[in-house]
Amino acid sequence: MRRTHLNFVLSILGLCLGAIALSSQPAAAQARSLPFTFTSFDYPGAIATQVLGINKAGIIIGYYLDAALVTHGFARLPNGHFSRIDYPGAVGTLVFGINQADQAVGFYTDTSTLAHGFQLSSNNQFVSINYPSASFTTPYGINNNGQIVGAWSTNSEQGGFSYINGTYTNLVYPDALLTYAFGVNSAGLIAGSWVSACNNTCQYHGFLLTVVDGTYSDVEFPGATMTYIYGVNDTNQVVGAYTDSIGNMHGWVGSPTKNQFVTFDYPGSTLCQATGITNADVIAGSYSDANHVTHGFVAVPK
Repeated sequence: MRRTHLNFVLSILGLCLGAIALSSQPAAAQARSLPFTFTSFDYPGAIATQVLGINKAGIIIGYYLDAALVTHGFARLPNGHFSRIDYPGAVGTLVFGINQADQAVGFYTDTSTLAHGFQLSSNNQFVSINYPSASFTTPYGINNNGQIVGAWSTNSEQGGFSYINGTYTNLVYPDALLTYAFGVNSAGLIAGSWVSACNNTCQYHGFLLTVVDGTYSDVEFPGATMTYIYGVNDTNQVVGAYTDSIGNMHGWVGSPTKNQFVTFDYPGSTLCQATGITNADVIAGSYSDANHVTHGFVAVPK
């Protein structure tokens, strides 16, 4: 379970995945490229750039792979300048979520390949986040109230978590094999993915969790074979990815509670994932080109 947890995270986020050819969209999906202005970008010198979040100020966070195949976190400022983020002494660092106060969360791997969580403040101070007794703690999202969500695992157990005011709450989608809490909005609505079974591959589904009453809602993109949810904004719009009937991966955006699901692919991409959305509908994510290289993007409504 220890290595499996980290491998799942990297695989579902698509870093350095092989080629997946773009094909026709599912009948229930509506392609959405305009009226957005798309900007592609790469961390300087990176061989792959994975975007995972964006805040109101336009700060984009994620991680990149260098020529030595080492992962580093990064922040891209609104002026296009980059800042590298490495947890002190870590083997690899990944940054996943950011709120309006410029507080970011992520995790790093140590020399034993264990993963430990952290929160990074705007003054570049790291605070450790470790789920009690877990071998792996991987924070993925943080809202404006400082509530952090993520996942944890031991050698034999795995689950999602919510952390606020010094208290951890275990989150497990009913009867799920694995649960990943990826995003949380200001009202405490948690969005993520759960796994129903793993044979040769694992079967992923999206979910929403209303913390007030503890109600989980399953989310399936229409016609998709697998559904992933990575982020949620304060109007309850979510972003994520899905695989179609022949295994192609597309980004999507929508409001599941209103039965709204829209395909959102970077123009000309062969693989796309939407991973962050602001309250102003600015969408960030990653895509692969015809040469199988992963790039970041930001899409701003016109």
